[in-house]
Amino acid sequence: MKIGLDTAPATPRGTYSQHLANVLAHYAPEHEYVVDGKDYRHVDLYHGFKSSLPLSVHLRRVPSVMTVPNLNFLRYPHLYTFAERLFALKLYRRALRRASRVITVSAPAREELSERLRIDPSKIEVVMPLAVPVPRADPSQAELEYVRRKYVLPERFILMLGTVEPRHNHQAVLTALVDAAFPAGVVVCGRRTAWSDYLLDYARARHVAARVDFIYELTPADLPALFRLARVFAYLPDADAEASIVPVVEALRAGLPMVLSDTQVSEAAGNAAAYVRPEAQGEVRAALENALEDEPWRRTMQERERRRAELFSEYAVAERLVQIYTSL
Repeated sequence: MKIGLDTAPATPRGTYSQHLANVLAHYAPEHEYVVDGKDYRHVDLYHGFKSSLPLSVHLRRVPSVMTVPNLNFLRYPHLYTFAERLFALKLYRRALRRASRVITVSAPAREELSERLRIDPSKIEVVMPLAVPVPRADPSQAELEYVRRKYVLPERFILMLGTVEPRHNHQAVLTALVDAAFPAGVVVCGRRTAWSDYLLDYARARHVAARVDFIYELTPADLPALFRLARVFAYLPDADAEASIVPVVEALRAGLPMVLSDTQVSEAAGNAAAYVRPEAQGEVRAALENALEDEPWRRTMQERERRRAELFSEYAVAERLVQIYTSL
């Protein structure tokens, strides 16, 4: 079977389709996978990630699988104009009703699609997306110490990763550092921005700058070690912020307890994290203190993370997708 894959899924931008094609080719080489839009007119099945189908697929009535990456336009209507909501709703409803199968990332999202867009629940499947390629092996003790020395990391720290801008709520964690007495620092990884300069000034003004470190240029190969050296991972994007599940999956694989905002990233972490409202400073402080110090809670989360991480394995995702493709 010749399977066409959408060239522009939403997350991670520009790389997901090719990564998925490579994984599928490895685990199910009996099929051919096409990521070039010019060849869609010859495919036997199409897997899309947008709210529309290519014209060649639509005209030939090729069986299609549609993945819905998020339901933000339904869940957070205040972030969109009325015209934007109406347009997205019309496109999604039309594409999803025409699709042979619909894929979403969680059971609640499946129910929401069925109820709010009136999609037949029998054709909605729950499949976790691929994250980043699985590392060849866990970092050795020597590699961990090398990374610790390279970035001059403290013994215990809360890791924050991603775009350093207001909607990712780094300030909420720094404020918790000021208000609480927990013995840990904060390490912020992300390109230097005007907001990172503001955060450094904020920490200096409150006399906690010695406990805050910024890594502006992180070597990608050091990321697995960084997740294993950290004590807690905090990721608090607002609902309207550009957020990725990739760091959440990295934390799952590392068994690193997480404090997350209850937005789209919760669909990746499931019950393997503590959730807070970033604007509720008391919640953030209490969750971080608990994640740092409560050993029984940490062990419970690490066991849940181990099970949750299995859902994102390349083999599990490829096997499930091929089952869906070959059933059509």
